[in-house]
Amino acid sequence: MGSKRAMLGNGLGEILERMVGRHERFVDLFAGSASVAWHVASRYPIETWAFDLQRYSAVLAAAVVQRNKPADPVKLWTEWLRRAALRFQAVDVPMSKNINEAFVLKARHWASKFDKTSLVNAYAGHYYSPVQATWIQALRDSIPSKSPDKEICLAALVMAASKCAASPGHTAQPFQPTDTALKYLQISWQRDFCVDVQVALNQVAPLHAQVVGEAHVEDANKAASQLSQGDLVFIDPPYSAVQYSRFYHVLEAIAVGITSPVFGVGRYPPLNERPSSQYSQKTTSLSAIQELLSTLAERDVSAIVTFPDHECSNGIDANLIKSAASKIFKVKTHRVSSVFSTLGGPASKTRGPRLARMSADEMILCMEPK
Repeated sequence: MGSKRAMLGNGLGEILERMVGRHERFVDLFAGSASVAWHVASRYPIETWAFDLQRYSAVLAAAVVQRNKPADPVKLWTEWLRRAALRFQAVDVPMSKNINEAFVLKARHWASKFDKTSLVNAYAGHYYSPVQATWIQALRDSIPSKSPDKEICLAALVMAASKCAASPGHTAQPFQPTDTALKYLQISWQRDFCVDVQVALNQVAPLHAQVVGEAHVEDANKAASQLSQGDLVFIDPPYSAVQYSRFYHVLEAIAVGITSPVFGVGRYPPLNERPSSQYSQKTTSLSAIQELLSTLAERDVSAIVTFPDHECSNGIDANLIKSAASKIFKVKTHRVSSVFSTLGGPASKTRGPRLARMSADEMILCMEPK
């Protein structure tokens, strides 16, 4: 699950250009950031469907694929901010230009007084500053009630929350007030959250599908059973054994609007409330992809699979997928450079917190029915 946005300009976009026009529907089974679903829906006259185990992903996809007209970001923001500002102003929020350990502890104590299901209680003093967390809660509670404004604003909120999060990667635990990490915490906490929401709105609102599609929260293997001849399926499965268990729960809670009481440094919800994927478990990942490929072959669909060109922590590499696919599909292989999340990781005394992303190669498999 490298950066699909980068790959779209580095080979994947050309492959989609060649293949999309020969099919009746485009289906993204692991939508993630929804960049591929947005790309196809906005550029081609084809119905686009997006699936993912996580609601925040379906939220991102729905903001574009489920409408065929642009929206006015200025009007959306003006009305949304007016409602949210009333909620924000009702809260006495601690602020400080100097982010040090004492202020972090003060922020956490302040947040602990909020309801345990609130986003402020869960994340203020950790992933977000008190100001950022209060805006997140205020904006989430003020989301428009009607579609498509609801989906557009919610997607912008999730995008801004992802950009502002004080963590060294999308699945990493938040920076702590240590000597090495405080400067990174300060950089993140000083971001103007409302500006990031506006930037996201300006990106999402003008985009729209040429043909209205759908976005759903669904397991990829179950969704595959709904496919039919004429579908072009995009498959970008998890490559990590920890992908669903760390930071994504923050975006998930924001998408839903509330959270169960959280615990630990990572501010995790209970384990039974976190999406669990067979693809993120070393003992089941290979059988899961083999089952998916078999279902695709039975449904007589074409597919594009992307995966890192090296063995990943969930035990899969692109060559294993290629070997399984070649038995039941006609397969063409392409390799491109991509950028991957490092999934956080421990800090280094010499380098500080681990870089959020790294460069690597990715294999693209183009699969046609035999």
